[in-house]
Amino acid sequence: MTFTKSLTCVAALGAALWTCEAAAVDPPGARPGDDALTCDQIWAEGSALSQQEQAEREKRNEERRGQSRLTAGLVTAAALTGGMGGTAQAAQKAAETQAASAMADAATPPPANPRKERLRQLWTKKQCTMKK
Repeated sequence: MTFTKSLTCVAALGAALWTCEAAAVDPPGARPGDDALTCDQIWAEGSALSQQEQAEREKRNEERRGQSRLTAGLVTAAALTGGMGGTAQAAQKAAETQAASAMADAATPPPANPRKERLRQLWTKKQCTMKK
């Protein structure tokens, strides 16, 4: 075997070993002891994460409702005063800003939750099913 072939074989072996080691790294969202979780524990943790996400969505929605009420008040004031004193322009600007913000939020998908995805993987791997 020539030196070049030996070097090529050593490099290929090293790359193969490095790839196997890199693949053994824990997936995102993994925690120590995940493999020992029961289906009920996976369900409970996933439910807790979902409830937390729901609470965050409700908080954001309540903030939007508050902004909508303020904008509605501004539009009403502009209508009652006939747009005097720049109220019409302020109401229009507020409504446009609120609409742009709502559209941007609607177009942006929620961020991925690596822990939730890991729990889904464990649920599938363990062939868990929902109890009726």
